[in-house]
Amino acid sequence: MNVAGFELDTGVMAVIVVVASVVLAISAAIVLARGAEEKDLTNRLRGVTRPQGAPEDPSLTGGGAVAPIRRLGEALRNTTLVSPKDIEEFQLSIAAAGLNARAAIPVFIGVKAVLLIGLPLLGVLYAYLNGMDGAKMAIAALIGIFFAIFGPNLFLTYLKRKHQEALRKGLPDALDLLVVTAEAGLGIETALDRVAREMENSNRPLAISFLVLVQELRMLPDRRQALERFAQRTDFEGFRRLAGTLAQTLKYGTPLAQALRVLAAEMRNDRMIRIEEKAIRLPALLVIPLILFIMPAVFIALVGPSVIELGKGLFQGIQQ
Repeated sequence: MNVAGFELDTGVMAVIVVVASVVLAISAAIVLARGAEEKDLTNRLRGVTRPQGAPEDPSLTGGGAVAPIRRLGEALRNTTLVSPKDIEEFQLSIAAAGLNARAAIPVFIGVKAVLLIGLPLLGVLYAYLNGMDGAKMAIAALIGIFFAIFGPNLFLTYLKRKHQEALRKGLPDALDLLVVTAEAGLGIETALDRVAREMENSNRPLAISFLVLVQELRMLPDRRQALERFAQRTDFEGFRRLAGTLAQTLKYGTPLAQALRVLAAEMRNDRMIRIEEKAIRLPALLVIPLILFIMPAVFIALVGPSVIELGKGLFQGIQQ
């Protein structure tokens, strides 16, 4: 391309276009963030209601490298770039992963924003340093955008799976302890609090979930609302069944110990069924290692000596 008598390479033009687009995007984000800070009535009310000189919660403010990312997430959270529906989905996913949703949502949004800008730039820079053309630079930028959008969600899904696995492993034992405490005459709140204290060292995620449920049972006017929040917060089928059992006990006055005993037996049966399913799938999973690694070795050990002796006989016959 000839511009004012200068010949520009296609790759250089692509870099200029990408950099200009990124600069415009950053400028627009800064303008929207400043406008949101000026119109953010929630932050003003929070600053007025907090006592003067009271320290902020460190788990909410963050420190070090997390603080700028959190401030960026707080600014973007109050703009049109992030819809209330997206924030609600983030909150459910983060709570299901066992994290503090109030503190983690701004950090999560800030990390996605930083990655959405940084990864495409790194891709374009890598392509430019390796002498790639404009099309490959665009592909590198698109790959960076893809990882920036879906990478944090995949990591959050991984944390959610690990958290639910910990809850699944500890729930049958917790139900047995709840049966013991219920038979001892303790109420629902006291029984849950006692079980949470007992399982704090062995299964901390389960203990934290029970302690949060206890606090909501004590604070909310309707206990069924607390149980519904308990089931929604973890997105775990076992907790849904436990919440339904406790709600039924509160509504109809059924014996708590008997209902918990039946639920504990069902949870242990489910665990045994899951173990049996894994055992049934095991032979199918062992077919490929058997064919690739075990069968060749067995074939060589059994047929190898015969092949060697046959080769020796044939070689001697040819020589004679």
